[in-house]
Amino acid sequence: MHTLLTEVTALAHQLRKTTAKLNPPDGCPHGVLSLLRVLDHQGPQTVPGIARARGLSRQNVQVLVNRLRARGLVTLGQNPAHKRSALVHLTTDGQAFLAAASREELQSTEALLPYITESRLVPAATLLRQLRQLLGGAQPPEPPLPRRVAISSSAESPRKRVRRKRPGPAATEMPPPEPTEPEEDEFPVNLL
Repeated sequence: MHTLLTEVTALAHQLRKTTAKLNPPDGCPHGVLSLLRVLDHQGPQTVPGIARARGLSRQNVQVLVNRLRARGLVTLGQNPAHKRSALVHLTTDGQAFLAAASREELQSTEALLPYITESRLVPAATLLRQLRQLLGGAQPPEPPLPRRVAISSSAESPRKRVRRKRPGPAATEMPPPEPTEPEEDEFPVNLL
């Protein structure tokens, strides 16, 4: 687990460096794209709403919104649900900035596709999502029940073991079962 989390941290740092290279070199702060994506996908949001969506503090998001507002990428509008908490709106310049940055990001990530197959990406994304949710305080699912081998003499059992009797004195006890390799799904990753 430690090795996996170390790699995830290193990957996050590398993604920041790569994203910084993709964004225009005009003092654009880190985190702009994810904030703009929240507004693009979910529509106008309050600063606390954006903070919840991104898992950040309200104060950090407020600083970022202030910088984006100064650049003309977002505006603040009235919030009918709350007089003191304005809605952050994506501007036309903000949409154009997001579209250009997303195109560059897509070209960069598509260059990686020949090296990593989809059959490896999907389980990796699922694992990382589960770890993020568990570390964020989500209730872990119940662990799967251990598999039990039914003791039955009927022909219904699809995996019936045939044991050969060895010559020798009759034993009064059953011998212990042979150890087997555990199935892959017997050790769920989400038990932190």
